[in-house]
Amino acid sequence: MANPDPIGNAIQLLSVLAVPTAAGPATTTTLFDNIKTFTTAIFGISPDMKKVSSDINAALTEAATVVGKIGTAIGGAGSLTDVSGAMTALQNSLSLLQTMAPAGTAVVFNSASGLFQAIQSQLTALAGAGKSIADAATELAQLAQLLTALEGLFPP
Repeated sequence: MANPDPIGNAIQLLSVLAVPTAAGPATTTTLFDNIKTFTTAIFGISPDMKKVSSDINAALTEAATVVGKIGTAIGGAGSLTDVSGAMTALQNSLSLLQTMAPAGTAVVFNSASGLFQAIQSQLTALAGAGKSIADAATELAQLAQLLTALEGLFPP
């Protein structure tokens, strides 16, 4: 059975570490602080571990930025169906570009297409659960706050 609100469920699952606020940023919990002590020690062991931590931090930063911008952008859309249609058009464009791009750059288009496909799946699930575009925008903003908070677990 499909998850009726995958973004909301992710927010709920992450709430043991951080809780989104109306105006942001998310408030971290005591468990977050305890885990941060552990991850700081683990990722400080060697230069290789520091690099891993820095890469995770950078990935979370980029993901939070993308999710936040999408949440802001869809807030002005008419409906989740409109956004889904736009995502489909974007994926089709990226697929076309991927077929025409040199082999080395095609992977970038494939990654972007995968990202938009994942977001479209999440939004389709929200629409199926009876959520509105405003609900989706709010949940994406909250998820962006949580991803930003999680950056704190991985020293740059």
